[in-house]
Amino acid sequence: MKINELLNLTEKPELFERTEHIFWDDSHISKGMLEAHLDTSWDGASRLPSTIEASVKWLSESVFENKKMKILDLGCGPGLYASRLAKLGHAVTGIDFSKRSIEYAKNINSEEKLNIEYIYQNYTMIDYENEFDAIILIYCDLGALTNDERDILLKKIYKALKPGGKFVFDTFTHEYRKKLDTKKIWEIEKENEGFWSEKPYLALNQNFHYPEEDTYLDQIIVITDEELKVYRIFDHVYSKDTLNNLIEKFGFKNQVFYSDITGKEFKDDSDTIAVVVMK
Repeated sequence: MKINELLNLTEKPELFERTEHIFWDDSHISKGMLEAHLDTSWDGASRLPSTIEASVKWLSESVFENKKMKILDLGCGPGLYASRLAKLGHAVTGIDFSKRSIEYAKNINSEEKLNIEYIYQNYTMIDYENEFDAIILIYCDLGALTNDERDILLKKIYKALKPGGKFVFDTFTHEYRKKLDTKKIWEIEKENEGFWSEKPYLALNQNFHYPEEDTYLDQIIVITDEELKVYRIFDHVYSKDTLNNLIEKFGFKNQVFYSDITGKEFKDDSDTIAVVVMK
């Protein structure tokens, strides 16, 4: 590759301009993602076990009011929330677009024999109607979608809920993004030691901001001897006002805001916003 070609790739792309390289089902990257989900020492892919436990307790006791619910867990990963909810007596359907995570979750459930159905699917493709008492979308997944994908999903979530059903989700805020390092950085990894490839590689990491759309982009250019891949992870952040507008646009009501998915009291300077709405 010539240096000018590489320089062109480092230019700011159009908002929500994706590449052909999908990282969540890559055979190598998905292995690292699953390991990150299951790593109990940090919250890079899933939140810490103590936070997950607190979230499930709050959901079951305060949001679901200790009633046995039929729950749809979107972006369920390896089933960390689904299994805990099922152990409390809820019937859970978990959907995720990582085949490795779904296979792991199915294997665990074959041993635990809980009331869970795991489905390998892009959750923007769901097609249920008046099916679930509650739907959860946890760890700020909504912000990773394009606006069109988000709108399609919210319509489908509304349709999938029973009348009076609850949708619980969270998003990152500008406060969270302001704390992140926005410098251009590079990393070099030896064979079988890096996250982005099993081959030796150089990765160029950079961030872009689209202030008019409250959106950030983390772009990673991964270069090996054989190939170059570009991964783009968009993050649309929200405020209470923008979430209110979005919620009302799709017909949800009775929205209640919290600072996080454990139900802490809402504060304007929180890193996340958790929302409970009703159909």
